[in-house]
Amino acid sequence: MVRRVMLARGGALPESTGLGRAHFAAESLLERALVTGWIRTGTIEHRIRTSPLSRLYSRWSSHSRLVARTIEESDADLLHITDQEQAHLVPQGCKVPVVVTVHDLFHLKPRSIKAGEDRVTVGEQNPGFIRRRDLRRLRQGLERADLLICISEMTRRDVESLFPGKPTALVRHQVDVEYWDPEGNPRSRELIVEHDDDTKCMLVTVGSDEPRKRLDFVNEVLDNLPEDVAEDIRMLHIGSEVKLEDEQLVAALQHAEALLFPSISEGFGYPPVEAMAAGCPVLAADLPAHNEVIPKDCLLPSADVSAWVHGIVKIHAAWKRAGGVPRNPQESLIEHVRENLSPEAQGEALSRAYAAVLPPSD
Repeated sequence: MVRRVMLARGGALPESTGLGRAHFAAESLLERALVTGWIRTGTIEHRIRTSPLSRLYSRWSSHSRLVARTIEESDADLLHITDQEQAHLVPQGCKVPVVVTVHDLFHLKPRSIKAGEDRVTVGEQNPGFIRRRDLRRLRQGLERADLLICISEMTRRDVESLFPGKPTALVRHQVDVEYWDPEGNPRSRELIVEHDDDTKCMLVTVGSDEPRKRLDFVNEVLDNLPEDVAEDIRMLHIGSEVKLEDEQLVAALQHAEALLFPSISEGFGYPPVEAMAAGCPVLAADLPAHNEVIPKDCLLPSADVSAWVHGIVKIHAAWKRAGGVPRNPQESLIEHVRENLSPEAQGEALSRAYAAVLPPSD
């Protein structure tokens, strides 16, 4: 028996954003029949508002009513809200079960995390009046949901501490290995020529410049490199200093010697997984949720500058030995992603999560 799921979110974020990417992945899985026993009956969303007042009115009033009315009139067997920032959309007294995907709870559960001698704050420590009301609505929506889908075990632990007794399911994100494949879908290094120097050993970071991403730690590591190594390094900070189009990002990860990912806290962490899918070596902080999906030999102590320096020195030495020729993709990393984070794996996990909230069939 095939059942129907209605997807819902707020503004129609593009696929280039983290939450937009996760939403489109859910749509794609359903359209490709990878969620066994389920089809998508529709998506409820609205265009991105530009006016602050119209955004607030849509968020707190009109869009919530639209979701409630649409699901009441639809033939859907389930409502899936694809990110926790839209949990206020969970209708009261909904006629069908409602699940919400929780990417992280940093804003509902702000924290301060020790990184060496420093502490990094994660989440909104002192939200303003409107945001406090908004967070209260999100919490109430999550409490109304029948199931919270968590993208990592770390997120699941946060959910279970804030919402004890609430049913949860683990459904990790997926990565389309074929899209990032450096052999099946190669991208020319010429795409990033304006940011590149092919006589240098290119290292990249991917992400914003917010404190938890720890770009200051990367700079500290670079400052401690041996002089002969440092002069050969071309450091490319994608997203924080350099903005790239999607095709350029693929090219960067296919041609970089390594991705550095020292982030101290992530709900999932797309960049290292996408880098691995591109066959790019990864140096990542040995912290949740990174260490759930990244191979052990890619992990480093989060605050040990000397360990990171040693890791980069090894990468530089391999680049030097190769004489500047293009790096060979690391097939073991590509296979790791293919085996553990494929669309098929996510589809099956999502199918089990959906089935868990339905009444037993006759």
